[in-house]
Amino acid sequence: MSQPLRSFILACAISLIQPAYFGQGLPGAAQAQVVSASAQFVVADTRPEAFSWYWDNVDQGLFTGANRDNTAFRWTQAPTSPQHLGYSAGARYQATSTFGGARHTVDVSYLDPATMHGLVASDNFLGSKPYSFVAQSVSVDGKPPFTVLIQYTPTGSTFSDSQFRIQATLAADPRLAQAYVDHLRKTLCGLKPALTDALNERYFNAVLKTRGHYAFGPVDKNWNVTLTIVQEIKGITPEMLAWWWDHIGSTERYRLWQPIDHVSFEWTVPPNSPDLQYDVGAVQKAKEYIGKTALTLNITGADPHVLPPPVPLTDPGFFYAKTDLTLLAGILPSNSLTHQWRPNASGDGVILTSTFVNTVLARVLNATFFDDLGSHALREFQMLPYFLPRLYKREYLNQ
Repeated sequence: MSQPLRSFILACAISLIQPAYFGQGLPGAAQAQVVSASAQFVVADTRPEAFSWYWDNVDQGLFTGANRDNTAFRWTQAPTSPQHLGYSAGARYQATSTFGGARHTVDVSYLDPATMHGLVASDNFLGSKPYSFVAQSVSVDGKPPFTVLIQYTPTGSTFSDSQFRIQATLAADPRLAQAYVDHLRKTLCGLKPALTDALNERYFNAVLKTRGHYAFGPVDKNWNVTLTIVQEIKGITPEMLAWWWDHIGSTERYRLWQPIDHVSFEWTVPPNSPDLQYDVGAVQKAKEYIGKTALTLNITGADPHVLPPPVPLTDPGFFYAKTDLTLLAGILPSNSLTHQWRPNASGDGVILTSTFVNTVLARVLNATFFDDLGSHALREFQMLPYFLPRLYKREYLNQ
């Protein structure tokens, strides 16, 4: 069998497990629960973050556009915090869809994530919302409900795809449950590319970019432009941000930081002693989009005592680096970036001030470069609360 054919079969395969067992069962269950229906598949070119946003932000347009067998959708209990990644327990919706040869009314309720302890990755419970699953109670045509657990993780050589596993348990009619799971697979696969576009415009641009502001000055005597971004980031601590710089580590983690704008990451010179202070001399090689322009950068940790930063270091936490386009390193003068942060007034986040000094020649590559860079900084740093707390707690605090 050829590799492309094997990959296609893997991506579209749906397995019916009968009998099988759903992990250790829900809390309070006397024994492991029989899986009534299941599916495993890959949705290409759609990151898991898009689905984490979808659960609380699905609407009639996304729902019916993904699958022509879906005809109606409405929230009967709206999510408590929709413009975030992860789902809101207690939210409910009703949908009308055709599957298994008949038209059905489906009522879906989002279950308390705590009921999935022991069945999903434990670090889902180290952040404010689950990041790799949604748990639902599903009733078809008013019949007794069954539980549906949808788990998803990044996959593929560039971590741009989503690997799904769906399991339905406690179904009185396993054949109907399997028909519903098959229908759900078709809907999730059909969401691309509209879902990524919706995530980009309705969340990254419409929500995250409003949580700070930026401004840039005139061209100075050295043909540089200074860009300053100020933003409040709720949901992280100063220690988490200090820890992050030495622990980005890989493309997989770099894409957590910004799943659309970030492309790849590697250490050209890794940190000598990863800790709560960035390593001077460590070199990150990062490829990312600034607006519609893809740039590959060398980001080298700089010593402020040897190479004075362009602005005073007034906050207790900081990251200071020189930056170079990889292909032009040593040809053009280095640019610089300085991030400084302090606790916010309410004690539930940080105030981050970022200063970029870049050559005005950047406008030759991209006429709107400085606007795009300001937007980029807001889009990436406002993503930190989604993933950084669980990484820090798991890897540094050993929780």
